[in-house]
Amino acid sequence: MAADRSAPVRLVSAVLAMTGVMLLVAAVGEFIVVPSGLVRGIDLAWVERARGWIDGRPALEDATLLWADLSGPWVVHPLVLLLAAGLVLTGRAPRRALLVVPLGLAGWALGSLCKLLVARPRPEPDVPIAMVDSFSYPSGHATNVALGAVLVIALLRMVGRRWIRWSATVLVLLVAALTVLNRLALGVHFVSDVVAGLVLGVTMALVGLRLLGPVTPGREGRHSPLP
Repeated sequence: MAADRSAPVRLVSAVLAMTGVMLLVAAVGEFIVVPSGLVRGIDLAWVERARGWIDGRPALEDATLLWADLSGPWVVHPLVLLLAAGLVLTGRAPRRALLVVPLGLAGWALGSLCKLLVARPRPEPDVPIAMVDSFSYPSGHATNVALGAVLVIALLRMVGRRWIRWSATVLVLLVAALTVLNRLALGVHFVSDVVAGLVLGVTMALVGLRLLGPVTPGREGRHSPLP
């Protein structure tokens, strides 16, 4: 019972630590990434180069736009919820495993706040495919797919069959990689945006899970931390 009562406190502590990570990434963006002439040169060179991957290929353009819809946080976090709920309902994880869901949603909100703090304008490719109104740094898709990937991989530890765990892990990493390439191909982000998003998402997830404490059963039936 004491462990159950401590869960809200641990969750608040995890979110506060994630907020610190977000502020650090925002500061790096504001004072190092955006003002850097070297970073800007690399970013601008890659905007048109990445756009060339799908330019003039209507089928690829349509597929890229579709992937942008399917890889957003509005898909990532419900999938995390379904996996966590499925593990809890089948007895593979205790109910505390569901705490990864608010952890992920908090990361989503913090990533959005980071965009507002830095307020970096989006790239302006010569022939844009997609128009996005929000700010650019960090990439929200990259942040949330990285955040969701770490949460899913941590939850997959509860799946009994090793081949399923490893296959699902490879699939999750492939989805993350395709999402990053997707944001570049659409010309809606600079390279530094997606790198910052990956760093922010992974770091927030790892820090949050560590402070959240034991939420999944260990090999000997005891609860062990995620990951």
